[in-house]
This record gives sequence, C-alpha cells and structure tokens, in this order.
Amino acid sequence: MNQQQNMIGSLKILNSREIKHILERLEEQYGYIYDKTTQDYVFLMNKDNRIYLMSRTIELLPYEEMKIDSIGMYLGELYKESIRLSVEGCQFIGPDATKSVIDLTKEEMIEWIKGADIEHDDTGRDFVILRYKDEKAEYIDYLGAGKFKDGKIMNYVSKSRRLVVVNN
Repeated sequence: MNQQQNMIGSLKILNSREIKHILERLEEQYGYIYDKTTQDYVFLMNKDNRIYLMSRTIELLPYEEMKIDSIGMYLGELYKESIRLSVEGCQFIGPDATKSVIDLTKEEMIEWIKGADIEHDDTGRDFVILRYKDEKAEYIDYLGAGKFKDGKIMNYVSKSRRLVVVNN
C-alpha cells in the first residue's frame, strides 16, 4: 500500500502498531480499555498529532475524490507519550475511565466552563479528565481535560467553547 492509499485527505490512517500505541496510552493514563468487539473505528491523525475516530463506514465513501481536512470525532492530541483528550474525547472515554478522573464541586465546575484553572492537590498525573456529578439530578457531565501543573489543573477548553454566563 503506498502512502496515498494510507490517507483520507490530509489525515493519515493509522496502522495497527500506531493504534496499539494510542490504546496503550489511553489505558496507562486513564485506565480505559478499548473493546474491539463493541467498538471498531478507523483511527486517523493529522500533521499536528490530532487523533480522530471515524466509523469504518468511511470505507464506503469515495474519499479519494474528496478534499478532507478533518472527519469523524476529534478524540485528542498526542503529546510525546501522553494524550490530551478533547471535550468529546473525555465524554467518550470518561464513563469507562478508571484513572485520572477528577470530580469537581459545582463551584469548580462553573469556574472551569468559564475558562478558569482549578486549584487542586497534586494528582501525580499530567493530563486528567474533569467530571461533575449532580447528586440531586443524578447525572454526570464530563467537562474536558486539563493538565496538572504547579498546584492547578490548567484549562484547555478553547475560548470559543467557554461560557460567560452560567445559569444555576
């Protein structure tokens, strides 16, 4: 298979060795186990190491004839030996994550979605998933990923997704 056949637009289709590396990072960082019997995705990566997941039905499209810069769900970004999950990546991985999940209070959750960094004790991990559990309404929100540094969890939510006003 030549390089052109291994691409969808500007996205590289990852091979089994590259996928294994990503899945090992997800398991090591977040305790997430990918179950190929229930989940079977094409893993793609752009030149900036952003990882995308796409249903295997992409194989049915004539993508060779299309100009594609991104497709599927943006899972996160590969940083050296870590993965910083996107908001959607946290929502996808979070319910099955057994490590590096930080529960926020309501006040912390509001500050986070406004774009603030959160003061927190050392997590011992670089990237963490932030979660808010509303005990009264019995729901859980996965808010995104942050990086622990110097007693704070650094907010990586893009400015366009931050809320200015939060109704309680």
